[in-house]
Amino acid sequence: MAEQPKYLQVADTLRREIAEGVFRDGQTLMTEEELRLRFDVSRQTIRQAISLLEDDGLVDRRRGSGTYVRHGPRRRQGIIHVGVITTFITDYIFPSIAQGMESVLNENGAVLSLNAMYNDVRTERNILERMLEEPVDGLIMEGSRTAKETPNHDLLDRFAQRNIPVLMVNGYYPGMEQIPHVVMDDYGGGRLAAKTALDRGYTKPAGLFKTDDLQGSERLNGFLDEIRGRGLEVPEERLLCFTTEERNDLVDSPKGRVLLEVLKQHGADCLICYNDIFAAQFMSRLQEKGIRIPDDLGIVGFDNATFSGMLQPALTTLGHPKDAFGALAARKILRMIAGEKEESVSMAWTLIDRDSLPAKNR
Repeated sequence: MAEQPKYLQVADTLRREIAEGVFRDGQTLMTEEELRLRFDVSRQTIRQAISLLEDDGLVDRRRGSGTYVRHGPRRRQGIIHVGVITTFITDYIFPSIAQGMESVLNENGAVLSLNAMYNDVRTERNILERMLEEPVDGLIMEGSRTAKETPNHDLLDRFAQRNIPVLMVNGYYPGMEQIPHVVMDDYGGGRLAAKTALDRGYTKPAGLFKTDDLQGSERLNGFLDEIRGRGLEVPEERLLCFTTEERNDLVDSPKGRVLLEVLKQHGADCLICYNDIFAAQFMSRLQEKGIRIPDDLGIVGFDNATFSGMLQPALTTLGHPKDAFGALAARKILRMIAGEKEESVSMAWTLIDRDSLPAKNR
């Protein structure tokens, strides 16, 4: 790859130093002559680099006074461009979340560039690199496998250096909690699902959770803490934890068959599932094996997907405020693009009470 032009190299170095606090807000950056001597380049090269920093909203040139560091909104040309990265786009609850984002962005004269990375960190990296090459004004990002640190933290650092605001949704990476985020209260959701089952007389809950993302690990932790707080335990055979690679055909996997056998032998009286997709899959297979739902086994899902009310029996689930969630994320990123500071938000789940988890006869 050809070496970057000198003015881009100078701009990148200064962006990094501003982000690291070498130059602080309100401080004079350095004179053009000092910068020219430091980088051993022409005065024109320095002026080109400073112009890029101005476009990024990182410095303010004052005639006769100098160049001062400031963190303000980026310069924009007309339409606001918001990049969105999600795990998936076209299925499950994602279209409703995207619709909530798009409605707010359209109302405010912004356009949305929607990208799916399919929970793959390499695809995520490619999309982030492309958005840095043709800079967006702001980024809404659902991370990949957020239960562990991201290998793409260097690119997210570059977004910060370019003064491009980033808002995380549905989760955030360990060590990057300072990035504003809009998430569901997944720990509280896990507790609510378990509490609902226990309050209705179920005493042998089983759990099915995806644990390589923050949502699943938090739902699992809430589920276990609620149960243990009642003096109960969940034996290993009643708990199935899986990863992204294991999600396809989970019901027929070795882990899935073990849990199905436990449920078939009445080793559990209810099943709390990571989301409605897996609840529906296990419900179907259990019914094929002669397990009566809810007579033999109660089931709870997460997200209140469109199909959950059409299952037989209709699925008790925790409701995700899909449109409102997306709309809130869009409003926040627009304010961040305008230079405002935003706080993180954790939204509450609501119980959607249907037929798959009735009260048990005591």
